Amino acid sequence: MRVAIMQPTWLPWMGYFDLIDQVDQFVFLDTVQFSKQSWHCRNRIKTSQGSKWISLPVSARFSEGTSLDTAIVHPEHRIRKLAKTLQQEYSTARAFKTEFPILTEHLSSIPDGACLADINIDFIHFAMGRLGINTNTVRAGTLPNFDGRITRLVEICRLYGADTYVSAPGSADYIGPDGMKRFEEAGINLVFQRYDHPIYPQCGFGFTGFMSIVDLLLNAGAQAGAILRSGHRDPIPALEFFSVSRSESGGRENNYGAA
Repeated sequence: MRVAIMQPTWLPWMGYFDLIDQVDQFVFLDTVQFSKQSWHCRNRIKTSQGSKWISLPVSARFSEGTSLDTAIVHPEHRIRKLAKTLQQEYSTARAFKTEFPILTEHLSSIPDGACLADINIDFIHFAMGRLGINTNTVRAGTLPNFDGRITRLVEICRLYGADTYVSAPGSADYIGPDGMKRFEEAGINLVFQRYDHPIYPQCGFGFTGFMSIVDLLLNAGAQAGAILRSGHRDPIPALEFFSVSRSESGGRENNYGAA
């Protein structure tokens, strides 16, 4: 049993979905504190002027000291603006005619006043369907509460009888060698995801990586799942991961977020 745990982010990139695709149980860590100007509420798309941030407006009075499952979003105006931007920038994309109506239908269905975790998780499930990913998912908010970051990861793995925990590279800083020992003591194999970003045909000039998954969907359509999986590599054992430099182990800037 392989488990991964990640915060639900807004319109995640390809690597996020590769992490979901390679495990048996994926846990959305929806109880963490909301962070302004983070992957929680923004991501990037490719435009004719380069990459561009697209964000969700989290209500100002909820912007600090609240969790993802209580942060409130009023998205109506921003979603209309996003749809217009996607139409302008991706109208020449190969799969635009088939994917754009489906994508905008989902985005326009986001209710006003919904919580950020609900919005992000609903979109991730939507994209999983388009990519052919069938991994079981659960929200951490429905599980027992475990204190401590490493304790929480280990105990959730135990809850599901996991023999392997697949971590995103971005979580290595706080897991560290001490966290690796905690997993060893629990009899759980800790490994770190390795993903080589595929290069695929994009509309416009050149190729821009690490964009939101909507870029892949609008450009590749029915081929998106196959392209996504072409970047999958066997994960790196924790001992090996911590013995090499972060630059060699996939620690490049991306839009994972963290567990």
